[in-house]
Amino acid sequence: MKPFTVVAALLLLVVAAAHAYRAYAGLDLVVASHLIPIWASWACAAVAAFLGIMLFVERGR
Repeated sequence: MKPFTVVAALLLLVVAAAHAYRAYAGLDLVVASHLIPIWASWACAAVAAFLGIMLFVERGR
C-alpha cells in the first residue's frame, strides 16, 4: 500500500477536473492583471490528468 501515491493521484485528478471545468465554462482567470488564456487550462488539465492516471498505474506495481 502506498497511501501517499493515492492521495497525490486524487489531488491531481481534482486539479485536472477544476481546470477542465474552468475551460469548459469559459471562466476568466486574471493573475496580476494578466488574463490567462482558456487553452492553458486545457493543457494543464491534460497534464494533471495524465500524471494522476500514471500515479494510479504506478500504485498497482
